[in-house]
Amino acid sequence: MTKRLTIALIALVALVLVAVLPVSATYYNINNTIIKAGATVYIGEQQLNLIPAGITAGTQVGWWASAATITSTSPSQTLTITNPGSFYASPATFGSYPGNWYLLVNGVAGPVAFNAQDPSISVDVWDLSTATTVTSGTAIQGDYLAIRVNSNLDQALNGNYRAKSAGDNTGNVDLKVKSASGNTYNALYANTTDFTTVSITKQIVNQPSWFWGTSDGNVPASNNYAPNWSTGAMLPSGQNAYPAGVYTVIAQSRLNGMYDNYLNGGATYTGKTISQPATVTIASNTVAIAANVDSVVRSKPFSVTVTGKPNMVYHLWLKGTSTMDGTYNNQPPYITPNQVGVTSDSVTISSAPAANVPYNPLADNGAYVYQNGVPIWNNVAHGDDMSSAGPDSQAIGNGTFLYANVTLDQTGTRTVQFSTTNWTKAQQYTVRVEQDFGTSSNHNYKYDEVNVQVQKGAVTIVAAGSQSYYLGEEVQFSGTNTESTTTYLFITGPNLPTQGTSIASSDPRNYVDSASTGTKGVIDGSVNGFQQVSVNGDNTWSWEWGTSAVALDAGTYTVYAVSGPEDANSLQDVAYGTVSIIVKAPFVSATASQSTVAQGDPVYITGTAQGQPTLGVNIWILGKNFADLENEAVNSDSSFSYELMGTTTQNMASGQYFIVVQHPMENGQFDVTTNVAPQRTTASTVSYVYTTSPQTPGVINLNATQDFALTGSGSLQGSNAAEALVEAINSANVDDTYTKLQMLIETPVITINPISDHSVGDKFSITASTNLAVGDNVLFTVYSSSFQPTSKTQSGEFSGASGTVQVTQGTNGLNALSFSVDASTFKPDEYLVTATEQGVSTSVQATGTALFNVLQAAAPTATPTVVAATTTVAPTQMPTAVPTTVAPTKTPTQPGFGALVALIGLGAVALLVVRRH
Repeated sequence: MTKRLTIALIALVALVLVAVLPVSATYYNINNTIIKAGATVYIGEQQLNLIPAGITAGTQVGWWASAATITSTSPSQTLTITNPGSFYASPATFGSYPGNWYLLVNGVAGPVAFNAQDPSISVDVWDLSTATTVTSGTAIQGDYLAIRVNSNLDQALNGNYRAKSAGDNTGNVDLKVKSASGNTYNALYANTTDFTTVSITKQIVNQPSWFWGTSDGNVPASNNYAPNWSTGAMLPSGQNAYPAGVYTVIAQSRLNGMYDNYLNGGATYTGKTISQPATVTIASNTVAIAANVDSVVRSKPFSVTVTGKPNMVYHLWLKGTSTMDGTYNNQPPYITPNQVGVTSDSVTISSAPAANVPYNPLADNGAYVYQNGVPIWNNVAHGDDMSSAGPDSQAIGNGTFLYANVTLDQTGTRTVQFSTTNWTKAQQYTVRVEQDFGTSSNHNYKYDEVNVQVQKGAVTIVAAGSQSYYLGEEVQFSGTNTESTTTYLFITGPNLPTQGTSIASSDPRNYVDSASTGTKGVIDGSVNGFQQVSVNGDNTWSWEWGTSAVALDAGTYTVYAVSGPEDANSLQDVAYGTVSIIVKAPFVSATASQSTVAQGDPVYITGTAQGQPTLGVNIWILGKNFADLENEAVNSDSSFSYELMGTTTQNMASGQYFIVVQHPMENGQFDVTTNVAPQRTTASTVSYVYTTSPQTPGVINLNATQDFALTGSGSLQGSNAAEALVEAINSANVDDTYTKLQMLIETPVITINPISDHSVGDKFSITASTNLAVGDNVLFTVYSSSFQPTSKTQSGEFSGASGTVQVTQGTNGLNALSFSVDASTFKPDEYLVTATEQGVSTSVQATGTALFNVLQAAAPTATPTVVAATTTVAPTQMPTAVPTTVAPTKTPTQPGFGALVALIGLGAVALLVVRRH
C-alpha cells in the first residue's frame, strides 16, 4: 500500500513539473539571469535566479490591482514560488498581471520582489547621411544605413538589478536582413572596398531607442559613425553585394527563451518578441531628369524634375549656352529665383551695370567640373552685354541664374522651374543634371539630360461685331498672346502719326509722349503711349475701347496688338497682330407720330441716335410764345422715344411748331444749350442759348458765346428761334449734330362725311375725318330727331344706336373714323348723328354732327300667277285647254289694290273656259 502511494506521489510530482516547465526551446539563450529585488522580469523568460531577491522555495508573492491599497487589502493574485533558482515567468501566470509583485510576509505586502513586464520590440531603417528614416522608402546604392531598435528589453541589461551568471551569453536582440531574393543575412558589409562585414546578431540593446551602426547607439550624427550597412559594397566578383530590390529588416528577442515561450496562439508574438518587418528599397545609383513639356512658347515657364538619391545634392545647368550674350533674341532661359531646395551663386549688383560680376563663381557652385573637365560656369551664358535696356544680364545674373545646386527631398525628387521672356532665343535647350559619386582619382559620374524647345510666340487681335462703329460706341478688342505677359495696343489711320499713336488718348491726333521732345505719337521702347493689357493664364487678353470722348475723323483705322512696346516702324523684333476697323461719325434721325396734332393729343418723337451718347439727346420744341428743351436717354439699341403729353398740347396755341433733335457727338457734351435748367415756358423768364455749355445750369462759362434770347424780352419766336438754333449748332466750333421736324397744332376737329338716305333694315357705316391722334376714343350717337320725352303713360320707344370707336390712320394728313349702323330696328324718320371725343377736357373736346333719313322699307313685288283650266271628256280624246298667262300688273301705290286686280283676272279666265264648253 505504501509502495503504491509512493509511486502515485512521484507520478503526480512529474505531472506538475511537466505542466510548469516551458517546452523545449528552439531559440534559446541565457543572459543576465541573476535577479535582484525590484528587477524587471519579462513575461516568457526562463531559468531566472530569484534567490538574490530574497526568495526561497515556498515564498509567496502577491499582486494588487492598480487601484487597490496595498497596506490594507489582500492581494488580487498570489503565487507560491517552488523553484526560485530556475524561475519561469509563465505567460499564463503573468500575462494578465503585469507590474510589481510583492513578497508576502504573514499575508502582508513586503518589499517588491520583481516587476513583471510585457516585452515590446520594433525596428526601422535610417540613412546615416541625412539622419532620417528610410523605412518604406528608398535608399540609393552607396548609401550608408543604420538600424534602430525601439524596445523595453534594455532593462534586462540594467546592472543594478540583473547580473550575469557563469555561462551566460551576450546580447539580448538579434537583427536579421532578408534580401529581395529571400536569403537572410546575419552580417552586413561595412565598407565598399575591403569586404569587411559586421555582425548584426547578439546585439546589446541597452537603450529604449538604440541604433546599430553608430558608436554609442544614439541618433546618427557626424561624430558617432561606426561600421554600418554599406549598400554600395561590391563583391570580389565585381557585382553589387546588395542588388537593387526590397530588403526586409527584423529585430528578434534572444532573452532567456522568451521568443519560444511567449507565443500568440501558437505563433511567434509580433511586437512582443519579434518586430514587425521594416522594408527599405535599395535602388540603383542613377539620376534622371524629365521636363513637364517638350516645347514652350517664350515668356512662359517650364520645369524639370530631377529624380535620384534622396537628400542628395546635384548640379543642374543649362548646357552649352556660353556663346549667348543676353541681348534680345539671344538670351537663354534662366532658373526662376527663390525656389526651395535650389541654391544659386550670388551676383553683386553695383550702381554701374557694367560692374556686375559673379561672386567668385569658380569657388562656389559654378566651380564644379563636370564630366568633360570644364567648370559649369564656363559652360553657360555670362550676359557680357550689359548696355541693353532689355532684361538680359539682370535676368540671367551674369550666368549665376543658369546653374544651381539642387537638393533632392526625402523621396528623391525635386522640381525646378525655368523662366523665359520675349528676349529668350527660340531654339532647343539642353538641361543637364550631374553628380560625381567617386573620388578625384576614381570618378563615378551620374548624369542625365533633357531637351526643351523654346518657340517664338504669336499675338492675335479681333474686334467684336461688324468692325464698323460709330464714335461713341464701345469696341471690344480681344485676342491671344503667347509671346509675352502684356499686350501693347496702338492705332494708326487718317490724320494720325504714321508710326502710330495712343489709342487710349482722348485726342489721338495730337497725343505727345511725355518721354519725347514734342513728337506726336507713340515712341519705340516707351510704354507711356501704349495701352497695356495683361495676358491671362490661358494666353487670352481683352480690352474695351470707349469712343464717346475720342476725337477721331471718320475713316478706316488699324489697331495693332504687339508683344512689346514697339511702334509700327519697329515690329521686326516682336510678335504682333492687327485688325482694321471703320469709324463713322454719329448721327441722329427722328420722326413725329403725326404732323398735325389736335390740342390735347400726345405726340411721340422717336428716332435713332448712333454712337450711344451717354448724355442722350436734347429735344427742342419751338413755336410762338412757346419754347421747350427736354432731354431723352438713348437705349442700348440706339433708339429713343419722347412723349409730348396731351396735357401740354391742350395748352399750346394753334399754329406751326419746329422740333430740333440735338446729338452731343464725339466730345460727349452739348455745345449749344441754355443758361437755365431745361424748361417748358411761355413766361417772361429770360433765358438764352449759348455755344459752349455752362458747367452747371444758371452758371455761364466765361468762354461761352451768347447766341440769342430763347424766352423773355427780345426772344426769337417759332421759325426764327429754330433757324437761329440750327445756325448755332452748325458753327465750326461745335461738333454737335441735329435733325429737324415740323408739326401743326390745331383745334381738335371731327368732320362727319355726308350720309345718304337709308331704309329700315339697311346696314351701313358712318365715316368721318379728324385731326385727333390714332387710338383716341370717339363716341358716336345716332337717334331719331322726333325722339322726345313722353308721359309716364306712353310707351317711349327709342330708335337709334350708339358706340365708341377708335381713330385709325388716315391719309392726306387727317385720320379716320368709322361707325357701323344696323337700321333693322329703326323707325322711318330723320336721324341726328353726333361724334364726341372722349377722355379730354370739354374745353378742347372735338365734336361733329350730321343728319340723314331712314325711309319705310319698299313693299315686296307680287309674284305672277299662272291659271290652268282643263276639261275631262270620255271616251273621245278632247284637246287640252291652253293655259292662259296673266301678265303681271304694276303694283298699286295703295295698300290692297294688287290683290283686287288679281281676283278680277282669275274671274275673267274662268268665264272664258265656261264659254268654250
